[in-house]
Amino acid sequence: MGKAIFGSGEESNKAKEELGDLIKILENELKDKNFFVGDKFGFADMAGNLMAYWMGIVEEASGNIFVTSEKFPIFCNWRNEYVNCSTIKEYLPPRDEILAHFKARFAAAQK
Repeated sequence: MGKAIFGSGEESNKAKEELGDLIKILENELKDKNFFVGDKFGFADMAGNLMAYWMGIVEEASGNIFVTSEKFPIFCNWRNEYVNCSTIKEYLPPRDEILAHFKARFAAAQK
């Protein structure tokens, strides 16, 4: 994801394509389930924390949106289920604070 955000030209395009391929793999595993093991939140979902929670924050902070519900509807549904799941929601750091932190970091990196 770093090369997709910070890379340029061909390097960035290739990284975005690879990221899309990886998300398609996740979508194939999810299919019509809310979570990887079915209707209940499980260990595989927990392992997907980076993709479910942090990726959306980094996308918004950097202004580089890779994942849309039009391109990846199954993944986006899973991501929404994940961040709204009562089992995990109370343990996630405050999104607004994390977003502000990353926006400041991206702004500083562009100077």
